[in-house]
Amino acid sequence: MEHQLKRKINVPAGSDTNPQEYLTFLERSYQQMKQYCQYFSPDEDINSLELAHLIPYVKETVLAIYVGINDAVCNKGLVTPLLPQHGHNNVFVFDNQIYSGNNNVPSGTIDAKKVLNGFQPPNDTWNKNWTYVMIADSARAFQSLWQEKGYIDMIPAKFEDFTMLSDFKKSKACVFISSRCFEHPVNKSRPYLKKARQLGEKHVDEFKIPNEISDEFDGLVPVVLNKGEKLYVATTDFSPCAHGWCNIHSDNEEFAVINENSAIPLDLVIAKPPVNCKYSKGLIPPKGSSDMTTDWFYRGDKIMRKPLLEGLFKG
Repeated sequence: MEHQLKRKINVPAGSDTNPQEYLTFLERSYQQMKQYCQYFSPDEDINSLELAHLIPYVKETVLAIYVGINDAVCNKGLVTPLLPQHGHNNVFVFDNQIYSGNNNVPSGTIDAKKVLNGFQPPNDTWNKNWTYVMIADSARAFQSLWQEKGYIDMIPAKFEDFTMLSDFKKSKACVFISSRCFEHPVNKSRPYLKKARQLGEKHVDEFKIPNEISDEFDGLVPVVLNKGEKLYVATTDFSPCAHGWCNIHSDNEEFAVINENSAIPLDLVIAKPPVNCKYSKGLIPPKGSSDMTTDWFYRGDKIMRKPLLEGLFKG
């Protein structure tokens, strides 16, 4: 009974994957995650998993997610052959009477609705008609946007810490990440990352990137983690840290399980100014990972972010 799916899988447009193939992937992912004590209470079964297919025409971008908690801190278990390149970008909210959006946005920024397929405000108290922007010019400091006329609030993007849970002998995965993450004190304190980068350089050509997205990780650093090793996805200036991974290797016996702990940087939350008092009444702060608001993808216009199956926790 624990394998009996009680929900219908909605096959997205453009996908050549049929419902049975999705179900097989979900069942395998469930068996993989079930090996680890941080996933699935005794009363939870396969119906606790979320299923997504981020780029429907690329079969390998199917993704199974177990969310254990999604509030100020988020904890997830992830299984996927390939996680496309993305980053987490702070989103700044402006009065649409001052900046109407599209091309009318503060200098050095871009309208989030233009670059995020399926963009959603963090919850229903945030007006969908407000203008939501992300920094597009690295020379634009986030502090300067707080001083712009019409500024309402900022939705901080999360930092993530990945832990490889699977055995390298059974499942090889290569994380691709911006070199800037290695400047962060957390990663500087992890001496094993030097060897992990060397392993990445040694084995990177063994990982199969689908032809349709062969340039997905161009410009990123390959890192191969052994079981128990961690990689912090963060930059010292709170800007996006591009990352993704490939778990497609000819020697693999099974999919890898990668754990994600994420949280909003406290220093950034403390530093940001209070919400504009004109709008603060009734405005509920963002909770959870705010993925649908802050996630930026390299192939943003191709990403289908609405899940095929929703899990226990939204966000």
